[in-house]
Amino acid sequence: MNEVKEIIEVTVIQKKDKEKKLQESEANVVIDIIDKAEKQEITGSFGEPEYEIQISRDGKKETYYAWLRGEDRKGWIQHKKAMYMLNKKDTEKLLAIFPNVSKQKEDEIQVGPLTEVTKKDLQITAFHIKAGDQKVNYTVRYTISQSLYNKLEKEQEYYLQVIFPEKVQKLIGAKESEKISGEKIKEGYKQYELHATVPIQGASESQLKSLETYYENYDLKILNSKQEKIGVFQNIIQIVKEYGEKMNLQR
Repeated sequence: MNEVKEIIEVTVIQKKDKEKKLQESEANVVIDIIDKAEKQEITGSFGEPEYEIQISRDGKKETYYAWLRGEDRKGWIQHKKAMYMLNKKDTEKLLAIFPNVSKQKEDEIQVGPLTEVTKKDLQITAFHIKAGDQKVNYTVRYTISQSLYNKLEKEQEYYLQVIFPEKVQKLIGAKESEKISGEKIKEGYKQYELHATVPIQGASESQLKSLETYYENYDLKILNSKQEKIGVFQNIIQIVKEYGEKMNLQR
């Protein structure tokens, strides 16, 4: 006996501006992602959804709503009154499939050249040091302004470099880390992370431990796509402390 194939149609609408009827392969990916999303009990609201998803199975239509551009990179789906959370990977997959009107609008914006980056456009919000296995791992979190977002998006590539304090230079045997390609600017996100791993030869356990506790006088350098210096942020940890104090005052 022949099996009757279920007819599935998926249409995605972005803020009533743009509609996209998905191909079968895309529709199947979207349905799989929605089916495995984790239900969450949440209070409050995300505001107006970015997308409306209409799933029609053999003529029976269900409507879902999606928010995909939260700063933590995890999307949310609403069906009826229930909320479901997506992981980062699945959120990225949906963003790649769904239409993006705001991207077209951004393309029309006149963007000036990237010549200098200051505290006005980039705020360092966190700094972590982890040492072990003959290497030091640095993590720097930073938030950018809309103006810098537009310039970095146009620039395509930018680089970051951690400059070590004198005490650390002697131990590591270098003045600064390698130039590390900055996280790609995308999807309207304003928060990004730098991960720098620096090898360290012949350090004792106590030396590695001291590296983990010494945070003073590290600087962060930012470079453009030609690897020319366009900004230096001095004493990263002090910038982070000032940011924390500012956030506490605002609370």
